[in-house]
Amino acid sequence: MAAPLLRATMESGQIWHDPSEDLLFELLSDMERGEEQFLVVERLADATGQTFAQVARIEANGYQVEHREGDEDSHFQAFTEDKRLVHSVLTAWAFDLPGWHTALPWMLLRFDNHR
Repeated sequence: MAAPLLRATMESGQIWHDPSEDLLFELLSDMERGEEQFLVVERLADATGQTFAQVARIEANGYQVEHREGDEDSHFQAFTEDKRLVHSVLTAWAFDLPGWHTALPWMLLRFDNHR
């Protein structure tokens, strides 16, 4: 059996290897119902763990979508209320399909590490 390429992890710690497009939709539906607050999909070929896309549920109808490919200068975020758009972007990212880069208005995500 081949090693998995992707890992999906929910807030609760549940893990799925090589999630399908349908499973990703179901996981987002779990978030929509309030059962989970976030979902992370990682590309396992990156041993650093710095190649991932994640979705967090914000407010009643909103989603924060992020993707990162390397260091903090490659960490972007976008916001939407459209679950189907989130699913489309997450699926396209996971399966390396065209179009996800332009589907949302991505902004560089900065973390203030200085206190």
